[in-house]
Amino acid sequence: MGKAKRRSFNQGKNDRFKYMTRESALETVIKNIEKKDEVIDTITLFGFSAEEMLEAGAAYEDVMAFGGIVS
Repeated sequence: MGKAKRRSFNQGKNDRFKYMTRESALETVIKNIEKKDEVIDTITLFGFSAEEMLEAGAAYEDVMAFGGIVS
């Protein structure tokens, strides 16, 4: 990844999630798991695994519905 792309990515991430930690992002994902369009962006941004989501309290069926997005 080039400098400009990395800078743009980091600026966008910091603007959107200025005070969001990994733990609070995971809580938000679990709370809004029914709104798949909004949750997919957060999952890919933070790189959550299926194991993390299941330990946080998500249902197995909901996690498996994401398919290849979660590792």
